[in-house]
Amino acid sequence: MSTNLANSFQILMRGSAMKKFVSIFCLVVCFSPVNLFAFDWKSHDLSHLVVVTNRDANELTIIDMTTDEVIGKQKIALNSQAHMTAFAPDGKKLAIAATANNLVTVLDLNTNETKDIIVGSGPEHMDISKDNRWLYVGNIEDGTVSAIDLDQNQEVARLKGFYEPHGATIMASGKKVYIPNRGAQLVGVVGASLTTNDILVGSLAGLASFERDQAGASMHRERSIPTNGVANVTLTLDEKFAYIATGDANSVSVLDTAKDQIIRTISVGMDPWRAYASPNGKHMIVPNNGDQTVSVIDAHTHTLVATLPGGIDMTGVNFDNEGTKGYVISRGSNQVLIYNFLTLQKTGQLAMGKGARLETASTSPAGTKIYVASSSNNSLYVIDVKSDRVKQIKNVGSFPWGVSIYKGQNYCH
Repeated sequence: MSTNLANSFQILMRGSAMKKFVSIFCLVVCFSPVNLFAFDWKSHDLSHLVVVTNRDANELTIIDMTTDEVIGKQKIALNSQAHMTAFAPDGKKLAIAATANNLVTVLDLNTNETKDIIVGSGPEHMDISKDNRWLYVGNIEDGTVSAIDLDQNQEVARLKGFYEPHGATIMASGKKVYIPNRGAQLVGVVGASLTTNDILVGSLAGLASFERDQAGASMHRERSIPTNGVANVTLTLDEKFAYIATGDANSVSVLDTAKDQIIRTISVGMDPWRAYASPNGKHMIVPNNGDQTVSVIDAHTHTLVATLPGGIDMTGVNFDNEGTKGYVISRGSNQVLIYNFLTLQKTGQLAMGKGARLETASTSPAGTKIYVASSSNNSLYVIDVKSDRVKQIKNVGSFPWGVSIYKGQNYCH
Protein backbone atom coordinates (compact mmCIF):
# COMPACT_ATOMS: atom_id res chain seq x y z
CA MET A 1 0.00 0.00 0.00
CA SER A 2 2.82 2.39 0.91
CA THR A 3 4.50 1.81 -2.49
CA ASN A 4 1.28 2.60 -4.36
CA LEU A 5 0.82 5.82 -2.37
CA ALA A 6 4.38 6.90 -3.10
CA ASN A 7 3.93 6.25 -6.83
CA SER A 8 0.68 8.19 -6.86
CA PHE A 9 2.31 11.15 -5.14
CA GLN A 10 5.17 11.19 -7.67
CA ILE A 11 2.66 11.23 -10.53
CA LEU A 12 0.86 14.16 -8.95
CA MET A 13 4.10 16.08 -8.46
CA ARG A 14 4.95 15.62 -12.15
CA GLY A 15 1.68 17.31 -13.05
CA SER A 16 1.86 20.96 -14.06
CA ALA A 17 -1.05 21.85 -11.77
CA MET A 18 0.76 20.60 -8.69
CA LYS A 19 3.96 22.43 -9.66
CA LYS A 20 2.04 25.66 -10.07
CA PHE A 21 0.37 25.16 -6.71
CA VAL A 22 3.68 24.57 -4.92
CA SER A 23 5.26 27.61 -6.60
CA ILE A 24 2.38 29.89 -5.69
CA PHE A 25 2.34 28.62 -2.10
CA CYS A 26 6.07 29.31 -1.69
CA LEU A 27 5.68 32.82 -3.06
CA VAL A 28 2.83 33.53 -0.66
CA VAL A 29 4.81 32.27 2.32
CA CYS A 30 7.88 34.34 1.41
CA PHE A 31 6.32 37.64 0.41
CA SER A 32 2.90 37.92 2.02
CA PRO A 33 2.60 40.47 4.87
CA VAL A 34 0.33 37.95 6.56
CA ASN A 35 2.17 35.50 8.81
CA LEU A 36 0.61 32.17 7.81
CA PHE A 37 1.93 30.52 10.95
CA ALA A 38 0.90 33.31 13.34
CA PHE A 39 -1.04 33.02 16.54
CA ASP A 40 -4.80 33.55 16.13
CA TRP A 41 -5.09 36.70 18.25
CA LYS A 42 -8.64 37.65 17.32
CA SER A 43 -10.03 34.40 18.75
CA HIS A 44 -8.80 35.24 22.25
CA ASP A 45 -9.52 37.82 24.93
CA LEU A 46 -6.33 39.89 24.98
CA SER A 47 -6.67 40.63 28.69
CA HIS A 48 -6.32 36.88 29.37
CA LEU A 49 -3.06 36.52 27.46
CA VAL A 50 0.53 36.81 28.64
CA VAL A 51 3.07 37.66 25.95
CA VAL A 52 6.66 36.59 26.63
CA THR A 53 9.54 38.19 24.72
CA ASN A 54 12.24 35.56 24.11
CA ARG A 55 15.52 37.27 23.27
CA ASP A 56 17.28 34.23 21.83
CA ALA A 57 14.34 32.95 19.78
CA ASN A 58 12.56 34.22 16.70
CA GLU A 59 9.21 34.08 18.40
CA LEU A 60 6.98 35.34 21.15
CA THR A 61 5.30 32.88 23.50
CA ILE A 62 1.63 33.29 24.39
CA ILE A 63 0.26 31.97 27.68
CA ASP A 64 -3.38 31.71 28.77
CA MET A 65 -3.49 33.18 32.26
CA THR A 66 -6.68 31.29 33.13
CA THR A 67 -4.77 28.00 32.88
CA ASP A 68 -1.17 29.27 33.00
CA GLU A 69 -0.33 27.10 30.01
CA VAL A 70 1.45 27.90 26.74
CA ILE A 71 -1.18 28.07 24.00
CA GLY A 72 0.80 29.35 21.04
CA LYS A 73 3.78 31.11 19.46
CA GLN A 74 4.10 34.19 17.27
CA LYS A 75 6.94 34.18 14.77
CA ILE A 76 8.93 37.41 14.53
CA ALA A 77 11.92 38.65 12.52
CA LEU A 78 14.88 36.28 12.31
CA ASN A 79 17.77 36.96 14.71
CA SER A 80 15.94 39.95 16.15
CA GLN A 81 16.97 39.62 19.83
CA ALA A 82 13.66 41.28 20.65
CA HIS A 83 13.80 43.45 23.76
CA MET A 84 10.16 44.18 24.54
CA THR A 85 6.63 44.32 23.18
CA ALA A 86 3.94 46.98 23.62
CA PHE A 87 0.20 46.85 22.99
CA ALA A 88 -1.60 49.82 21.47
CA PRO A 89 -4.16 51.10 24.02
CA ASP A 90 -7.07 49.95 21.82
CA GLY A 91 -5.61 46.43 21.54
CA LYS A 92 -5.49 46.46 17.75
CA LYS A 93 -1.71 46.38 17.31
CA LEU A 94 1.33 44.90 19.00
CA ALA A 95 4.75 46.48 18.54
CA ILE A 96 7.97 44.48 18.89
CA ALA A 97 11.40 46.07 19.35
CA ALA A 98 13.71 43.90 17.21
CA THR A 99 16.93 45.21 18.70
CA ALA A 100 19.54 43.29 16.69
CA ASN A 101 17.80 44.01 13.35
CA ASN A 102 17.22 47.74 14.00
CA LEU A 103 13.52 47.24 13.40
CA VAL A 104 10.21 47.87 15.06
CA THR A 105 7.74 45.26 13.87
CA VAL A 106 4.07 46.25 14.03
CA LEU A 107 1.62 43.35 14.12
CA ASP A 108 -2.05 43.90 13.28
CA LEU A 109 -3.86 41.63 15.74
CA ASN A 110 -6.99 41.41 13.57
CA THR A 111 -5.38 40.49 10.26
CA ASN A 112 -2.00 39.06 11.40
CA GLU A 113 -0.31 41.38 8.91
CA THR A 114 3.15 42.56 9.95
CA LYS A 115 5.14 45.62 8.98
CA ASP A 116 8.87 45.85 9.66
CA ILE A 117 9.87 49.49 10.15
CA ILE A 118 13.56 50.39 9.91
CA VAL A 119 14.71 52.60 12.80
CA GLY A 120 18.04 53.56 14.36
CA SER A 121 20.63 51.26 15.88
CA GLY A 122 19.60 49.22 18.92
CA PRO A 123 15.89 49.95 19.47
CA GLU A 124 14.91 48.76 22.93
CA HIS A 125 12.29 50.63 24.96
CA MET A 126 9.20 52.30 23.53
CA ASP A 127 5.86 53.88 24.34
CA ILE A 128 2.61 54.25 22.39
CA SER A 129 0.39 57.31 22.66
CA LYS A 130 -3.06 57.07 24.25
CA ASP A 131 -4.73 57.85 20.89
CA ASN A 132 -2.93 54.81 19.32
CA ARG A 133 -1.33 57.07 16.70
CA TRP A 134 2.31 57.49 17.72
CA LEU A 135 5.11 55.20 18.82
CA TYR A 136 8.43 56.53 20.09
CA VAL A 137 11.39 54.20 20.51
CA GLY A 138 14.86 54.92 21.87
CA ASN A 139 17.67 53.65 19.64
CA ILE A 140 20.20 53.20 22.38
CA GLU A 141 23.29 52.50 20.28
CA ASP A 142 23.26 55.50 17.93
CA GLY A 143 21.73 58.13 20.20
CA THR A 144 18.53 58.65 18.22
CA VAL A 145 14.80 58.40 18.85
CA SER A 146 12.41 57.22 16.13
CA ALA A 147 8.93 58.71 15.86
CA ILE A 148 6.59 56.23 14.13
CA ASP A 149 3.16 57.01 12.75
CA LEU A 150 1.13 53.86 13.49
CA ASP A 151 -1.66 54.92 11.12
CA GLN A 152 0.83 54.79 8.27
CA ASN A 153 3.20 52.23 9.85
CA GLN A 154 6.25 54.29 8.99
CA GLU A 155 9.01 56.25 10.68
CA VAL A 156 8.32 59.95 10.15
CA ALA A 157 11.34 61.32 12.01
CA ARG A 158 14.60 60.14 13.53
CA LEU A 159 15.62 62.63 16.18
CA LYS A 160 19.30 63.03 17.05
CA GLY A 161 21.29 64.38 19.96
CA PHE A 162 20.50 61.86 22.71
CA TYR A 163 22.87 59.81 24.87
CA GLU A 164 21.83 56.15 25.02
CA PRO A 165 18.10 56.98 24.91
CA HIS A 166 16.43 54.46 27.20
CA GLY A 167 12.88 54.63 25.87
CA ALA A 168 10.13 57.26 25.94
CA THR A 169 7.25 58.46 28.10
CA ILE A 170 4.39 60.04 26.13
CA MET A 171 2.01 62.45 27.87
CA ALA A 172 -1.70 61.59 27.56
CA SER A 173 -2.24 64.63 25.31
CA GLY A 174 0.34 63.23 22.90
CA LYS A 175 1.89 66.69 22.58
CA LYS A 176 4.96 66.04 24.68
CA VAL A 177 7.38 63.12 25.02
CA TYR A 178 10.09 62.69 27.66
CA ILE A 179 13.25 60.80 26.72
CA PRO A 180 15.51 59.35 29.45
CA ASN A 181 19.22 59.37 28.59
CA ARG A 182 21.00 56.38 30.12
CA GLY A 183 24.33 57.89 29.13
CA ALA A 184 23.74 61.35 30.63
CA GLN A 185 22.05 63.19 33.46
CA LEU A 186 19.62 64.64 30.96
CA VAL A 187 15.96 64.24 30.08
CA GLY A 188 15.06 65.06 26.49
CA VAL A 189 11.77 66.78 25.73
CA VAL A 190 10.13 66.29 22.33
CA GLY A 191 7.41 68.79 21.44
CA ALA A 192 4.40 68.46 19.16
CA SER A 193 6.37 69.78 16.18
CA LEU A 194 9.20 67.29 16.92
CA THR A 195 11.43 70.00 18.36
CA THR A 196 13.75 68.87 21.17
CA ASN A 197 15.40 70.36 24.22
CA ASP A 198 17.09 69.01 27.36
CA ILE A 199 16.45 69.25 31.09
CA LEU A 200 19.41 68.80 33.45
CA VAL A 201 18.67 66.49 36.39
CA GLY A 202 20.73 65.56 39.44
CA SER A 203 23.55 67.52 41.02
CA LEU A 204 26.15 65.82 38.82
CA ALA A 205 24.55 66.67 35.49
CA GLY A 206 26.64 65.69 32.48
CA LEU A 207 27.63 62.73 30.33
CA ALA A 208 27.97 59.30 31.81
CA SER A 209 30.47 56.64 30.72
CA PHE A 210 29.78 54.35 27.79
CA GLU A 211 32.03 51.49 28.91
CA ARG A 212 30.51 48.11 28.15
CA ASP A 213 30.64 44.98 30.23
CA GLN A 214 32.76 42.47 28.32
CA ALA A 215 32.21 39.64 30.82
CA GLY A 216 29.48 37.93 28.87
CA ALA A 217 26.35 40.05 28.93
CA SER A 218 27.25 42.18 25.90
CA MET A 219 25.53 39.79 23.50
CA HIS A 220 22.25 40.81 25.12
CA ARG A 221 23.15 44.50 25.02
CA GLU A 222 23.52 44.80 28.74
CA ARG A 223 26.40 46.87 29.93
CA SER A 224 27.92 48.09 33.15
CA ILE A 225 28.53 51.83 33.40
CA PRO A 226 30.42 53.21 36.40
CA THR A 227 28.29 56.36 36.44
CA ASN A 228 24.62 56.00 35.65
CA GLY A 229 22.28 58.26 33.75
CA VAL A 230 18.48 58.31 33.62
CA ALA A 231 16.66 55.00 33.07
CA ASN A 232 13.06 56.20 33.03
CA VAL A 233 10.74 59.18 33.40
CA THR A 234 7.80 58.11 35.59
CA LEU A 235 4.63 60.21 35.59
CA THR A 236 2.25 60.64 38.50
CA LEU A 237 -1.28 59.45 37.77
CA ASP A 238 -2.50 62.99 37.07
CA GLU A 239 0.64 63.64 34.96
CA LYS A 240 1.32 66.90 36.78
CA PHE A 241 4.72 65.65 37.89
CA ALA A 242 7.41 63.27 36.70
CA TYR A 243 9.89 61.42 38.90
CA ILE A 244 13.40 60.96 37.55
CA ALA A 245 15.97 58.83 39.38
CA THR A 246 19.54 60.00 38.85
CA GLY A 247 22.09 57.35 39.74
CA ASP A 248 25.13 59.62 39.79
CA ALA A 249 23.61 61.93 42.39
CA ASN A 250 21.82 59.30 44.51
CA SER A 251 18.66 61.34 44.17
CA VAL A 252 15.24 61.58 42.56
CA SER A 253 14.27 64.79 40.78
CA VAL A 254 10.63 65.91 40.69
CA LEU A 255 9.67 67.63 37.44
CA ASP A 256 6.72 69.99 37.03
CA THR A 257 5.44 68.83 33.63
CA ALA A 258 3.54 72.05 32.88
CA LYS A 259 6.66 74.21 33.24
CA ASP A 260 9.31 71.52 32.62
CA GLN A 261 11.14 72.69 35.71
CA ILE A 262 12.69 70.68 38.54
CA ILE A 263 10.82 71.64 41.70
CA ARG A 264 12.50 69.31 44.19
CA THR A 265 15.42 66.93 44.52
CA ILE A 266 14.98 64.06 46.98
CA SER A 267 18.00 62.23 48.39
CA VAL A 268 17.56 58.46 48.27
CA GLY A 269 19.86 55.45 48.49
CA MET A 270 22.93 54.80 46.37
CA ASP A 271 22.55 54.27 42.62
CA PRO A 272 18.75 54.49 42.30
CA TRP A 273 17.48 52.55 39.27
CA ARG A 274 14.14 54.23 38.47
CA ALA A 275 10.79 55.16 40.04
CA TYR A 276 7.67 52.98 39.86
CA ALA A 277 4.26 54.55 40.49
CA SER A 278 1.81 52.68 42.73
CA PRO A 279 -1.64 52.11 41.15
CA ASN A 280 -3.35 54.20 43.86
CA GLY A 281 -1.12 57.18 43.03
CA LYS A 282 0.16 57.47 46.59
CA HIS A 283 3.76 56.32 46.32
CA MET A 284 6.79 56.24 44.08
CA ILE A 285 8.97 53.21 44.79
CA VAL A 286 12.67 53.49 43.94
CA PRO A 287 15.06 50.48 44.12
CA ASN A 288 18.59 51.59 45.00
CA ASN A 289 21.06 49.02 43.69
CA GLY A 290 24.14 50.70 45.15
CA ASP A 291 23.22 50.02 48.77
CA GLN A 292 20.43 47.45 48.27
CA THR A 293 17.64 49.58 49.73
CA VAL A 294 14.17 50.59 48.55
CA SER A 295 13.05 54.21 48.88
CA VAL A 296 9.36 55.00 49.36
CA ILE A 297 8.35 58.53 48.33
CA ASP A 298 5.00 60.19 48.99
CA ALA A 299 3.90 61.29 45.50
CA HIS A 300 1.62 64.02 46.89
CA THR A 301 4.11 65.76 49.19
CA HIS A 302 7.26 64.78 47.24
CA THR A 303 8.96 63.60 50.42
CA LEU A 304 10.83 60.45 51.39
CA VAL A 305 8.71 58.51 53.89
CA ALA A 306 10.68 55.27 54.28
CA THR A 307 13.89 53.49 53.38
CA LEU A 308 13.40 49.72 53.42
CA PRO A 309 15.79 46.78 52.96
CA GLY A 310 16.10 45.66 49.35
CA GLY A 311 18.07 43.10 47.37
CA ILE A 312 20.89 42.60 44.91
CA ASP A 313 20.46 43.90 41.35
CA MET A 314 16.80 44.94 41.57
CA THR A 315 15.19 45.12 38.11
CA GLY A 316 11.51 45.89 38.67
CA VAL A 317 8.57 46.60 40.95
CA ASN A 318 5.01 45.22 40.72
CA PHE A 319 1.93 45.94 42.81
CA ASP A 320 -1.49 44.65 43.65
CA ASN A 321 -4.22 46.84 42.15
CA GLU A 322 -4.72 48.75 45.41
CA GLY A 323 -1.06 49.73 45.49
CA THR A 324 -0.71 48.66 49.12
CA LYS A 325 1.28 45.49 48.45
CA GLY A 326 4.43 45.49 46.37
CA TYR A 327 6.86 43.00 44.86
CA VAL A 328 10.46 43.93 44.04
CA ILE A 329 12.48 41.68 41.74
CA SER A 330 16.02 40.95 42.94
CA ARG A 331 17.84 39.38 40.02
CA GLY A 332 21.07 39.00 41.99
CA SER A 333 19.49 36.81 44.67
CA ASN A 334 16.80 35.10 42.55
CA GLN A 335 14.16 36.41 44.90
CA VAL A 336 11.03 38.51 44.78
CA LEU A 337 10.82 40.73 47.86
CA ILE A 338 7.39 41.52 49.37
CA TYR A 339 6.38 44.86 50.92
CA ASN A 340 3.40 46.32 52.76
CA PHE A 341 3.13 49.96 51.73
CA LEU A 342 0.42 50.68 54.31
CA THR A 343 2.75 49.86 57.21
CA LEU A 344 5.90 50.67 55.19
CA GLN A 345 7.54 47.34 55.96
CA LYS A 346 9.24 44.53 54.13
CA THR A 347 7.15 41.46 54.95
CA GLY A 348 8.93 38.59 53.23
CA GLN A 349 10.62 37.17 50.16
CA LEU A 350 9.95 34.46 47.62
CA ALA A 351 12.91 32.33 46.49
CA MET A 352 12.64 31.12 42.91
CA GLY A 353 15.26 28.42 43.34
CA LYS A 354 18.55 27.45 41.81
CA GLY A 355 18.96 28.15 38.12
CA ALA A 356 16.61 31.13 37.92
CA ARG A 357 17.68 34.57 36.70
CA LEU A 358 14.78 36.95 37.13
CA GLU A 359 14.33 39.78 34.65
CA THR A 360 11.05 41.74 34.56
CA ALA A 361 7.39 41.04 35.24
CA SER A 362 3.82 42.08 34.48
CA THR A 363 0.77 42.12 36.73
CA SER A 364 -2.57 40.85 35.42
CA PRO A 365 -5.34 43.45 34.87
CA ALA A 366 -7.25 42.04 37.85
CA GLY A 367 -4.14 42.42 40.00
CA THR A 368 -4.29 38.79 41.11
CA LYS A 369 -1.19 37.35 39.42
CA ILE A 370 2.33 38.48 38.65
CA TYR A 371 4.27 36.85 35.81
CA VAL A 372 8.06 37.00 36.19
CA ALA A 373 10.42 36.13 33.32
CA SER A 374 13.48 34.00 34.12
CA SER A 375 16.05 34.07 31.32
CA SER A 376 18.54 31.40 32.40
CA ASN A 377 16.10 28.48 32.73
CA ASN A 378 13.61 29.50 30.02
CA SER A 379 10.79 29.78 32.53
CA LEU A 380 8.03 32.02 33.76
CA TYR A 381 7.17 32.20 37.47
CA VAL A 382 3.58 32.96 38.46
CA ILE A 383 2.94 34.61 41.84
CA ASP A 384 -0.54 34.45 43.32
CA VAL A 385 -0.90 37.90 44.91
CA LYS A 386 -3.36 36.76 47.59
CA SER A 387 -1.48 33.70 48.83
CA ASP A 388 2.08 34.48 47.57
CA ARG A 389 2.30 30.96 46.23
CA VAL A 390 4.57 30.47 43.24
CA LYS A 391 4.40 28.08 40.32
CA GLN A 392 6.79 27.64 37.43
CA ILE A 393 5.88 27.45 33.75
CA LYS A 394 8.77 25.69 32.04
CA ASN A 395 10.01 25.79 28.45
CA VAL A 396 8.36 29.06 27.46
CA GLY A 397 11.15 29.94 25.01
CA SER A 398 14.83 30.72 24.74
CA PHE A 399 15.98 33.46 27.15
CA PRO A 400 12.66 34.98 28.28
CA TRP A 401 13.44 38.65 28.83
CA GLY A 402 10.18 40.54 29.19
CA VAL A 403 6.46 40.08 29.79
CA SER A 404 3.52 42.10 28.46
CA ILE A 405 -0.18 41.88 29.27
CA TYR A 406 -2.84 44.01 27.61
CA LYS A 407 -4.03 46.55 30.21
CA GLY A 408 -1.67 45.03 32.79
CA GLN A 409 1.13 46.63 34.79
CA ASN A 410 3.95 46.50 32.24
CA TYR A 411 7.53 47.75 32.15
CA CYS A 412 10.92 46.69 30.84
CA HIS A 413 14.53 47.02 32.03
